[in-house]
Amino acid sequence: MNKQMYSIGEVAELNNISIQTLRYYDKIGLFAPAFIDPVSNYRYYHEKQFFYLDIIKYLKYIDTPLSQIKELITQDAVQMLPFLEEQAHIMDKKISQLQEAKKMIHHRYLQIKEQNSLANRPQGQVYTRFVEEQNQLHLSTTDLTPRGNPDVYMRDLANLLETKEDRVVGNFYGCVYELKDYQDTDQIVYSSIYTSLIGDEQLSDKPTPEITKKHIPKGIYVCICFKWSVSQYLQYYKTFYEYIINNNMLTEGPVYEVSLPNRYSSYEEDDFITELRIKVKEND
Repeated sequence: MNKQMYSIGEVAELNNISIQTLRYYDKIGLFAPAFIDPVSNYRYYHEKQFFYLDIIKYLKYIDTPLSQIKELITQDAVQMLPFLEEQAHIMDKKISQLQEAKKMIHHRYLQIKEQNSLANRPQGQVYTRFVEEQNQLHLSTTDLTPRGNPDVYMRDLANLLETKEDRVVGNFYGCVYELKDYQDTDQIVYSSIYTSLIGDEQLSDKPTPEITKKHIPKGIYVCICFKWSVSQYLQYYKTFYEYIINNNMLTEGPVYEVSLPNRYSSYEEDDFITELRIKVKEND
């Protein structure tokens, strides 16, 4: 055997590739051995093939499908230019998606930390706490109350982010309404529902009259938290409202109702922890 020829085991070791992969490449006609012993059926590769195997490994490294690699290696080098330009564009998009995903992970991490903090607070008792500033995407509503289901409304916000912005909506939403002396749960009508945006995002489409981007300022908020319950919602709200009135607290902006899930399975009964909050007005 010519010393320039190498067995499949030697090729695998020298090129950091498995024997199984080389056999598969041969099977699909992507990279065949230079010689197959008719007696032993052993595969042998010429050392000049290592260069072309490196091309295949490079294309595989940049996530090129094997079927496309088969097509590319039959073309001239100059014909690979538009392919590489397209791959660079795809990678830029993937990098952007990964950066967005990393932001979402951090954002969700902070939400769960906040949720754990709420879970450890006495339920149904009023307190004040600092809330960080937020960027939110709001959808105006006119007939939604705590007895209703905002999930369908949320689809409008999700569609804007998922189809036009190439993002996914977070598994978090809230509702907004005025601070008033309500006597019945049905009197509480949300002016909008919202989801939080990550960072100071610029939407590619201008917001519609129904969907607007809002900046919620940081500051001290008076709050109450409780396990979500339609039947007890008004009771918790009244405790919250009367505390503000009885303590002559000056507030600004609307009431924010924030609900976070304690479980993630759709097959179990809903289990949310809810916080009502409104910003305390700062002294001039």
